[in-house]
Amino acid sequence: MNKETLKLKFLGSMVGTAVGDALGMPVEGLTVEQIKFRFGKVKDMFSGRLPAGFYTDDTEMMIGVAESLIENKGFNGENMAKKFIQNLNPLRGYGWGPLQVLNWIKEGLAWDEAGKKLYGGEGSYGNGGAMRIAPVGLFYYDNPEKLRLIAYNTTKITHTHKLGLEGAIIQAYAVALAVNLNPEKSFDPKNFLQKIYDFTQDRIYREKIKLVKLLLEKDADISEVVLKLGNGIEAFNSVPTAIYSFLLNYGSFEDSVVYAVNLGGDTDTLGAMTGAIAGAYHGIKKIPKRWLDKLENKDYIKSLAEKLWMIKCQFQK
Repeated sequence: MNKETLKLKFLGSMVGTAVGDALGMPVEGLTVEQIKFRFGKVKDMFSGRLPAGFYTDDTEMMIGVAESLIENKGFNGENMAKKFIQNLNPLRGYGWGPLQVLNWIKEGLAWDEAGKKLYGGEGSYGNGGAMRIAPVGLFYYDNPEKLRLIAYNTTKITHTHKLGLEGAIIQAYAVALAVNLNPEKSFDPKNFLQKIYDFTQDRIYREKIKLVKLLLEKDADISEVVLKLGNGIEAFNSVPTAIYSFLLNYGSFEDSVVYAVNLGGDTDTLGAMTGAIAGAYHGIKKIPKRWLDKLENKDYIKSLAEKLWMIKCQFQK
């Protein structure tokens, strides 16, 4: 893959995260039926709890991941936790768990210990690790085992339950797989899914990936997709759903993200994760201009993606 193509994919995945996040933001928490009744189908950015085009905690934390990877030319847990704390804007909709963990770290608890205190010591299995993981999938797109390790460490700052960790690892790997594919060549969703299945180490996720395959084969109704894959804040009820949204609509970045945010539930995160994968596959040039024009802070996000790409290219020399 030439460097320019790789650059477009880095930009596509990080900006795609933010675009999907901002598109899904206004309808977060609504059901499929409520979205359909009130809006028909969400295809354009509009205001919700934030102004039109604004992103939520999903993208704000992704920015922190990217900033830390760039500053350290790799992973540094203490630094990444500090980035999360420095960037934190409570108005963006952080969950109780991450806010509590980041506060504990701010008070002096170690970055790799604080997350373990949640939920009786089991930690969170939410999708907060997966939603922000795109920069890790990009930076380690050519090294699956390093990707697994860094995705694990990036996630455990706030989410230490095995299902939260594995969800982020799978999401990062899906981004990496998409980076490695050429959208101008034939694409086999079954092969993509098989690679994810083989990489996955958790039984619950393997069962969900089998369901993704079955639902793709039957062109399932949206209500069945929500029932069987989920649309919630749990990583196992959203990461497979984002992968499905991409694979069902792999020919179009727009169709992938529109499908995801119209599933209801945790729509900003479904949009963000789907946008990360679809953007890594198609590159930034396939993201609709009407979305880019409204997107908050897009130039800074693009600059981070470019810096991450430049460091990666230096490593590859």
